[in-house]
Amino acid sequence: MNSGHPRPGYFFVDAIHRLRSPLVPTVVAVFVAFAGTLSIFATTGVAIASQQRTIDLINSAEGRLITISDPQGDAGLSERSITAIKSISGVDWVLGVSPAHDFVNSALPGGTSVPVRNFFGDLPAPISTGHPGVLGPGQALAGPGVARKLGLADGVGAIENRTEKAVIVGSFSASSPLTSLNSGVIMRPNSDTGARLLRFWVSVEDVAQLQPVAAAVSKALVVEKPGGIQIKLSPDLARLSGDVVTGLRQDAALTITGLLFAVAVLIGALQFGRVASTAKDIGRRRALGASRSVIVAQVLINAGLTGLIGAIAGVLVGLVLSVVIAGQLPGFGFSAAVAVLMVLASLIGAIAPAIRAARLDPVRILRVP
Repeated sequence: MNSGHPRPGYFFVDAIHRLRSPLVPTVVAVFVAFAGTLSIFATTGVAIASQQRTIDLINSAEGRLITISDPQGDAGLSERSITAIKSISGVDWVLGVSPAHDFVNSALPGGTSVPVRNFFGDLPAPISTGHPGVLGPGQALAGPGVARKLGLADGVGAIENRTEKAVIVGSFSASSPLTSLNSGVIMRPNSDTGARLLRFWVSVEDVAQLQPVAAAVSKALVVEKPGGIQIKLSPDLARLSGDVVTGLRQDAALTITGLLFAVAVLIGALQFGRVASTAKDIGRRRALGASRSVIVAQVLINAGLTGLIGAIAGVLVGLVLSVVIAGQLPGFGFSAAVAVLMVLASLIGAIAPAIRAARLDPVRILRVP
């Protein structure tokens, strides 16, 4: 070395070379970063993965549902409410149904009757159908086993009651929270004008939006007698979701801060030991023209590399641990943040030893007794 400012690539090549000399402090430093990273995953990482599973359960289809009903059937709940509610921010889907009317197979006037409900809005994800495309007016879908009950051998055919006719063109199967529809037939009405609803469901995109969306839905209802309407939701789930997130954030901040501080202190102690054991080597480099900034950079790069190696190993093992214990990964963002913070902790811990190394007097260190 004959310049106080060597090429940038030299720092990394030299730091990698010096990871092996001395080897023991390097191994211990890597282990400290590994242990710190793994400890964060074993505590906060597993907690975050478990929290996500809890939130997923809270954020289930039932937890995100708002049910609006007219239990007496005389409130005059208009199908125009569907159009108004669709435009509310945070709404995932809306589905309304009319009161049920009994229909029979048109070819078997005295046959078994089944309940048929007009539906309003687009069929949502919980309803899977065996019919491609959008249903036209007067077309209907039969729930599981209903076509057979009607005597429709092919699963399709005409149905009727005293005032109305429809054609079953396929089948459907409704999952939670719409399983109550499976016992009958759902039909696209011949005309939406002036239709009255018995019940409709509003699903929000996230359980945290449940209460504000419910308030907006209440204002958007088109109804003749608002006092006859019932609105049901699960506000406790939204509050629980917020409490889980808030509580974990506070605990995670304390845990991660404490572990990073411990890692920084231990790395600092190890780097002080490394500086002491390589003092003569540092003195020779200073005597050959290395500037103090070069010495500081070499110590910091060495600490950063050991921290990076330990952090990567800790993240990999920590991810496996999270899957084994919590059954779910904590997320890429958390894993990357932990690795970055661990490297930063290693660098911060090495600042004081790096300054100490830069201030060593090469004349005193290299003086021969």
